Amino acid sequence: MKTTLKKINETKFEVTCEVDGKVWQDAQKNAEKKLCEKVEIKGFRKGHVPADMAKKHINQGDFFNEAINLVLPDAFAKAMEENKLRPFTRPSVAVDKFTTSNLTVKFTVITAPKIELGNYKGIKIERKSIEVTDKEVDEAINLLLEQNAELVVKEGEAKKGDTVILDFEGFVDGKPFDGGKATNYELSLGSGQFIPGFEDQLIGTKAGDKKEINVKFPEQYVENLKGKDATFKCTIHEVKEKKVPELKEENIKDFNIPNVKTIAELKDYKKKNIEAQKKNNAENAWYNALVEKIANDSKAEIADEIVEEQAKAMKENMVHQVEQNGLNWEQYLQILGKKEEELDKKIKEDGLKNLRTMLVLNQIAENEKLEVTEAEIKAEYERLAKLYKMEVKKVEEILGKDIEDFKSQLKSKKLHDLLVKLNK
Repeated sequence: MKTTLKKINETKFEVTCEVDGKVWQDAQKNAEKKLCEKVEIKGFRKGHVPADMAKKHINQGDFFNEAINLVLPDAFAKAMEENKLRPFTRPSVAVDKFTTSNLTVKFTVITAPKIELGNYKGIKIERKSIEVTDKEVDEAINLLLEQNAELVVKEGEAKKGDTVILDFEGFVDGKPFDGGKATNYELSLGSGQFIPGFEDQLIGTKAGDKKEINVKFPEQYVENLKGKDATFKCTIHEVKEKKVPELKEENIKDFNIPNVKTIAELKDYKKKNIEAQKKNNAENAWYNALVEKIANDSKAEIADEIVEEQAKAMKENMVHQVEQNGLNWEQYLQILGKKEEELDKKIKEDGLKNLRTMLVLNQIAENEKLEVTEAEIKAEYERLAKLYKMEVKKVEEILGKDIEDFKSQLKSKKLHDLLVKLNK
């Protein structure tokens, strides 16, 4: 096979391949045989139609497509090997010319972006200082008390903070709308679960009341409801109030916190938790700032095709998540209050930033010759087994199903530790 290489830019190349005549002839014979076996004619079993008869039922376009597809994988592999190219994304392919005796194809290949690293050692970025106040400890304890509160049925009117159990049905222009009806719905007044004004109008109601609520949907809402007046017919079944336990020595055991039996121990426990969380957040913020500076100080030539592919993948993932949450894409855009072009631009910018960071970190790992050894993999299996109280063999069985992803995670951890060490 003869190939011709044309350099378009530093990372984009065109490789024209003239397929060997015999290879092309053999591919056509195999394509014909394969397609003939699929032909169905009444009176013959599938795959047993005489070749001369079967050929008459084969579309010429299908025939050449099948033959070309049989040639492409081997032609591409040889073209990359001969020209010492390593594709970074899926190549595009075009048939330059073909006859029954000749075939020439053209591959457009994007190779790995060129990375010119900036400094990634001895960078000074200030870490945020950590302080835990008495107010934060008190707030954490109050939250714990709230989480252990009970809802108790009460007599009398509902007030903010109470929970009402109700049936409701919503109407716009006198007609019910999809998603506007529920029975025995549990709604905490003041939680902001419903559109503005709905919960406030339930304050003062009591069990057995029927209440008509009038609200206006926000402008940033789904297309068929945004900005419209609505009426909800509600029936109140119960009103419940929250009974928050008091912070007393005898109540501490009910929280089931190991080695915490007194108020003083509870305060110390919460203070240490808050401190640990703040330290972790500060460390993550410091590391992210470090990586961002390293990436910004490096040069990366990234082809538009790579950025577009990354943005496309990010958008597809976003659409999937939106649909899993019960919305369609148009509704999501309406709620965000953004046009698709605006969001596409933001996705592309984020995609480019993510790519730059990933490529720069990969280049550092390559420069520093970071690799994950079998001993390190085994040690991690053992650590996880101990942490989750599992057999090592079971952990290995689970994580071994995607060993490359697991090794990639370990490599990222090694790189993280190295950059922390290099930039103390």
